[in-house]
Amino acid sequence: MKYLGIDYGKKKIGIAKSNDEGTIAFPDQIIAPNADNSHVQVILDLCEKENIGHVVIGYSSDLDGKKNAIEKDIEEFILHLGGNLTIHRVDERMSTSGVQAHLRHTFQKKTQDKHKAKNAKQVREHTKDDDAKVAAYILQSFLDMQERV
Repeated sequence: MKYLGIDYGKKKIGIAKSNDEGTIAFPDQIIAPNADNSHVQVILDLCEKENIGHVVIGYSSDLDGKKNAIEKDIEEFILHLGGNLTIHRVDERMSTSGVQAHLRHTFQKKTQDKHKAKNAKQVREHTKDDDAKVAAYILQSFLDMQERV
């Protein structure tokens, strides 16, 4: 079974897809949300084209587990997706910072850069479009939980 992962944001929505077996998540694309909600149709079209019936979306909360400001927007976004998809929610706390830390580490290791502060701008540039990777992280955490059940 194939899954779609979403990292919802007000400026960017990260999209990830699983393999056909629903075991491995891959970053796919970044979509810009807009006022007319045409981004919702882009996602619905992708689900139809790829025969995806399950969507995994991060549950956004603060470190104490209380809903944060963007969670209301996520809940509204889910309503716009309609009832034809099965929606799964996953705690996404620390997902963005975890992905960014991993990207910084791999970039610095790849460039063999020992002077982190010196090239901070390069590192930020390397990690700026991480939304699809965060969506893959969220989706993979869900898929891994399914493996244990």
